[in-house]
Amino acid sequence: MPAKKTTAAKKTVAAKKTTAAKTTAAKKTTAAEKKTTAAEKNAMAAAKAAETKEAKAAKPAEKKAAAPARAVARPVTRVVRREAAPAVRAKPEPRPKPARAERRPLPTAPAGQVPLIAADGSVAGSLALPGALVTPARRMATLFQAFLAARANARQATSATKNRSRVSGGGAKPWRQKGTGRARQGTIRAPQWRHGGVVFGPNGRRYEQRIPEKMRRAAFAEAVSSQAAAGRVLVLEGLRLDGERPKTRDAVAWLGRIGDTGATVIVSPALDERIGRATANLPLLALRTPGTLRLEDVLDADTLLVERGALAALAARAGETRTAVSA
Repeated sequence: MPAKKTTAAKKTVAAKKTTAAKTTAAKKTTAAEKKTTAAEKNAMAAAKAAETKEAKAAKPAEKKAAAPARAVARPVTRVVRREAAPAVRAKPEPRPKPARAERRPLPTAPAGQVPLIAADGSVAGSLALPGALVTPARRMATLFQAFLAARANARQATSATKNRSRVSGGGAKPWRQKGTGRARQGTIRAPQWRHGGVVFGPNGRRYEQRIPEKMRRAAFAEAVSSQAAAGRVLVLEGLRLDGERPKTRDAVAWLGRIGDTGATVIVSPALDERIGRATANLPLLALRTPGTLRLEDVLDADTLLVERGALAALAARAGETRTAVSA
């Protein structure tokens, strides 16, 4: 009995070893097959990848065409195409300059005389000036002094300030003289206080200068004679503008017939409202009478147009006696 058990046990052990060996061999075979299958799969994948790359390189357009198109909404834009600039730009044609009106020179006259202008603006001859307006005494210093006096007398001198006696308030001392520890003060309207008086400010200064009558007449005669010597004094027979309400263009046309007068002063015996309205908009034209004609007007004017009726009054203002004027 013991011998039979030992033999059976040995057979069982041998059978187990055989089974184990078969199982190990089968496992090895399966592993080898798996390895072979993985290698084949890798080789097949590499071959497919190579074929895919070749196909992409050979036919990119077919690949793109095969892909489904995707609709994308795009904003509407305007394409501005710049035209090519020409190699040489053509020069613009010069614009014709507007024709300027010809400046007519003023009429001339012999020495000691002035041109005589008719009412229509034409030259009607010449006329002798009074002696006081032709050959006065040469007094340039007197003329300069009279000019400065006229400018000084034109100043209004209205600027004024209040000193400590004119400003309101400040009747009592702000505090007592001693014992407060502060500086002594007599009034709160002193210059160092707020709202106090002004020190050395303008206070009704007068700029008027008095010129003797003889000097004023000599200066006026010198100014008029210098204009006459330069040929800038003309005598008018009369100033006539047609119509009840003459226009400014009529006055401009009348001056144009005389010549290039520039800044003009017309001296009339009396002011005419019609002429004044027609010349009010002309900045280079002024109307004066012998009494309102200033020394500055004579010096600033380019041309002095004197009516024949006002010539005697100008001579009298220049210092000529009435007997000489009437003669």
